Amino acid sequence: MNFLSSSFALIFIAIVALASFWLKEEVINEYKNFTITNSSGPTFFLKKFDSTKTDNDGNLQSSLKANYMKHFEGQKKTALVKPFYTKYKNNKKHSTVYSDIGEVKDKGEEIVLKENAILVRLPTKTKKTLKLYTHELNIYSKLDFVTSQEAVKMIQEPNIEIDGVGMKYDNKNGILKLLSNVKVRYEKPKGEERFKY
Repeated sequence: MNFLSSSFALIFIAIVALASFWLKEEVINEYKNFTITNSSGPTFFLKKFDSTKTDNDGNLQSSLKANYMKHFEGQKKTALVKPFYTKYKNNKKHSTVYSDIGEVKDKGEEIVLKENAILVRLPTKTKKTLKLYTHELNIYSKLDFVTSQEAVKMIQEPNIEIDGVGMKYDNKNGILKLLSNVKVRYEKPKGEERFKY
């Protein structure tokens, strides 16, 4: 009887020890996963964030500003509130993109602007102001491209309105393409306005 009792006690203690070891390992693994992927707060944050990029000669290339910036090191992402991106040509503002929220990815190589995203190509001697409205815009700063997979509305001053789905804007060459479901509305200028082209 004593041998059976002792064996049962030893088996019970071994089971409890193995279960405790397994439970400890599971808790440690869960904690590691939680801290890596679900950081409870930003690594750092800035109010009135302002970043400027120049070429090797010091000429302005682009700037990115935001009312508020939060960087999450564990998630390798930077979140922006009210971001405002400006592209320069010959040290003059060429185009701007802004929205309600944004995110910087790939060490600044991709900037995603979401919620009421608006791209404005500023007027030049040969082109009038162009505005594009959509839900999300992706800026690829190294390639000098802006793209969207969402529905877009483009307004070319003074009287052209174009709707479509998907967009690619080559900022370097000034070429904007709508990718599908394109619908154009043109209002003929009235009076003296028709001679101002």
